[in-house]
Amino acid sequence: MVTELGLGAMDTPQAKKGAETVHLALDVGINFIDTARDYEGSEFLIGEVVRARGKKDFYVGTKTFSRTRDGSQYDVDRSLRILGVDTIDLYQLHDVSTLEAWDQVMREGGALEGLQIAKARGLINHIGVSSHNIDVLEKIVACGEFDTVMLEHSAFFREAEKIIPLAKEADVGTIVMRPLGGSGRTSSIRTRIASGDNSLTPDMLLQYVLSNPDISIAIPGARFPDRIRNNANLAESYRPFDEVLMKQCEEEAALLS
Repeated sequence: MVTELGLGAMDTPQAKKGAETVHLALDVGINFIDTARDYEGSEFLIGEVVRARGKKDFYVGTKTFSRTRDGSQYDVDRSLRILGVDTIDLYQLHDVSTLEAWDQVMREGGALEGLQIAKARGLINHIGVSSHNIDVLEKIVACGEFDTVMLEHSAFFREAEKIIPLAKEADVGTIVMRPLGGSGRTSSIRTRIASGDNSLTPDMLLQYVLSNPDISIAIPGARFPDRIRNNANLAESYRPFDEVLMKQCEEEAALLS
């Protein structure tokens, strides 16, 4: 079981305190870290943390951009070496966001076949997909081949909202990326807060996503330890929003979009 709050580690290596940020996330109880082969330095940073701690007592999800069987197997082997582990908990097909890409990964000799081989070899435990396309997301949930689906969902971006209950019904775990609307929006909101506008805060945005009972985990990105502390404190103490507060967040987000 994963905690409802995870760590999106795409940008974490870009900060000098990146390793401290990852260690703190684990120390406060976050037990899932999301990365990808194409996130510069991210798998390497996580591997350094694993080696420093002397064990991996948390779950890692990584991704391949390859669309072929051989390419995805190659990426699995690379990830294993860089992370310094024998098995990877979750390996995902990265950004399958067009029907053409979907056909590529699903066909004979496609990337899904490579991950299935890796799973049969005991190199990965679960297979997932990330996508920004509603039509593809529906196919992911319906096809029965995947354990998880990663999608964007926030008060700013609700287009994939209908997928979340479908995934739960199909026993497909839902990983929510960009729950705060993305780093650009978060920076803008913090600037507004500094000027005295508290109508919509990052805490409210995270609480909005965590209030959805059908999601499995939300993975806000974090480069600095204070973001980890803040998100973890909220996840431990929040009360789910009611419909009125959910609607309020959506309306405030619409004004900033």
